[in-house]
Amino acid sequence: MPTMLERAESHGLPVHLLDLENDERLAADPFGVWDEMTKVAPLFYSPANRGFLVASDFDTIKTVLRDAKTWANLPTTIVYTKEQVLMNTPPISMDPPVHTKFRRALIPLFAPNEVTPLEPRIHEITHRLIDEMLTKPDPDYIRDFSSQLPARFFLGWLGLGDDDVSRMYQLAQRATFEFEDQAKRDAVEHEIGEIVGNLFRARKEHPQDDLASKMLAMEIDGEPIDVDLCIDIGRLAFIAGQDTTSTQLGYIMWHLARNPQDRAHMVARPELTNDAVEELTRYYNTGGPAGRIARQAGELNGYPIEPGDRVFIARCGADRQFAPEVQLDRKPNRHTAFGLGIHRCLGSHVARVEMEIALKVWHERIPEYRIADGFAPRHRYGSFMQQLTSLPLALG
Repeated sequence: MPTMLERAESHGLPVHLLDLENDERLAADPFGVWDEMTKVAPLFYSPANRGFLVASDFDTIKTVLRDAKTWANLPTTIVYTKEQVLMNTPPISMDPPVHTKFRRALIPLFAPNEVTPLEPRIHEITHRLIDEMLTKPDPDYIRDFSSQLPARFFLGWLGLGDDDVSRMYQLAQRATFEFEDQAKRDAVEHEIGEIVGNLFRARKEHPQDDLASKMLAMEIDGEPIDVDLCIDIGRLAFIAGQDTTSTQLGYIMWHLARNPQDRAHMVARPELTNDAVEELTRYYNTGGPAGRIARQAGELNGYPIEPGDRVFIARCGADRQFAPEVQLDRKPNRHTAFGLGIHRCLGSHVARVEMEIALKVWHERIPEYRIADGFAPRHRYGSFMQQLTSLPLALG
């Protein structure tokens, strides 16, 4: 059978090297790499590592993510790595019809009526973090704020509390960025599993008013959910609830600190914060599913798909194609930052609320700020996400 590369060449599919593990340009300017990639083609082949297709525009990505019959999430693997790395992160690592049942059970736990009563807690944490930042001689938004707010809020909501936020956040980062081999992936998942497992087993015996207890109370087909499976779901929540929102907040502030006209817009019109969050999330889309594996033969943009073909979902570049400039009050505003199709992010409403409250409170209290002199941004890569590693600010 012809290889993916041979089929790409014989069908005229462009071949372009996209190496997410080794391209050092991603450390200096990841968004430039995404913009370059979108100019290649809506679908192309990258010969990096084991080789994979790249879906790089909205329509192609939508086709893949909404076609669960052709494109499976099992096995859930990082498609662009040199070595195959499998992940166990239900409900992402589930396909219909099993996925459908679990998603229906989980959706109510992240609904607005569950999140609204928690908003005072987000306000409280935001004010406390700003108080602490204002006392520091070298305030860093990533270190002191964006990495702290989602972790403190979500860990408390889950039931873990915030006694060891730094360790919990570092674990979430390792799970998001360290994919060198299966052994390292298994080790970090095991460490997170022990923390989450201890919590869930305690809540099984003594339920409380937290997210872990509510997950354990779910039923599938009228039967209680298996505790071990619930722990696996909780492990994904542990990672996603901390790292993705903190990363997005970092890039939003990076933009505002570099663009005083947009910062002034946020200060003058706080009622437009929701729109600004959508636009800056679109423009600096930080992550999403790494890819899919073809479960059956098919076709994508005229290219013949064979079972086992790998495709990387390049959502960041696709979202930036919609508009090359930031417009904070853009409406309507299509983007893929929270996914498309059956695996769309369950926590998207939670993330939006956290970011909106954080930005409103920040601009009420610190309307004047800029990037500290001499700062040169560096970005963490080697994942389906990029992440700004630090953001020193001059406040006031």
